This record gives sequence, C-alpha cells and structure tokens, in this order.
Amino acid sequence: MVVVYFVVMAWISIHILLSVPRKLPLAVNIILFMVIEIVLTNKLSYIAFTLGLFRINTDAPHFIALILHNDFTITFILLAMANGYLTTERFWGRMVFVVYGIGAQLITGYALRQTDVLTDIRWSALMEVATAIALALCTLVLGRIFQAMAAKERWVR
Repeated sequence: MVVVYFVVMAWISIHILLSVPRKLPLAVNIILFMVIEIVLTNKLSYIAFTLGLFRINTDAPHFIALILHNDFTITFILLAMANGYLTTERFWGRMVFVVYGIGAQLITGYALRQTDVLTDIRWSALMEVATAIALALCTLVLGRIFQAMAAKERWVR
C-alpha cells in the first residue's frame, strides 16, 4: 500500500508541473531535471550512509516508495517551483510557487517517516526544513543560470 501512496504523490506532482501556465524551455528543464537528480541522490546517500542521520528501510515496497519519492515526486515538485518562479513576474505569484516547493517537500518528507520508509536516528524537523530550503534555493539559482544560458546561446527557437 505504501507504493500506492507514493505513486499518487508522484502523479500529483507531475500534474502540477504540467499545470504551470508558462514553462522554461525544454532544454533548460531537461538539464535542470538531471542536475536535481544528481543533487537529490547525493543528498540522500550522504545523509543516510555517511552521516547516519536516518535509516532507509530496505524492504522492497518501502524502497520502491523511496525511489518514487526521490526520482519523481521531489524532482517534479522542484521543477514546478522553478518553472513557476522563473516565468512569473508578480511577487505574490512567485511566493506561491516557493511556498508550494518548500511545503510539498516537507509534507512528502513527513509521509516518508509516517510510512516507515525512513526512520530518524539523529534527524530533526529543523534539519528537514533547512534541507528543503537549501534544495529550493539551489534549484532556483541553477534554473536562473540555465535560463540565462539558454537565452545567450539561443536554445529557444
């Protein structure tokens, strides 16, 4: 049943990305997707295995749920946030996307812990919030850089 929860969350995050009215160019989205994947995979393995702040449940359904969360849900949440933030000119419109990006990360992180996919050892809510903010900022900065590269190199037709 845990896999179903995370499939639904992944589907919702993909749907939200597709619902963003204006999007970054496809080349920017592809590069940003790959960079987000690299950052998320390294973050997860570093925090779990090197620092030992939480334990990953290796039962098949729980591990599949973690893969769905890490590879789809969070990635598409961050992509939707970057697309919305970087293509919206109004301040409050941008803030909606930032709140969505950080809030959705926190909610899905809470779901990981409630379904025993991750077990906290020395991990705290403050660390979760700091990590969500850092991922959001990293995504926005890299999105802005890739957007500028696309404009300069004329990747957009």
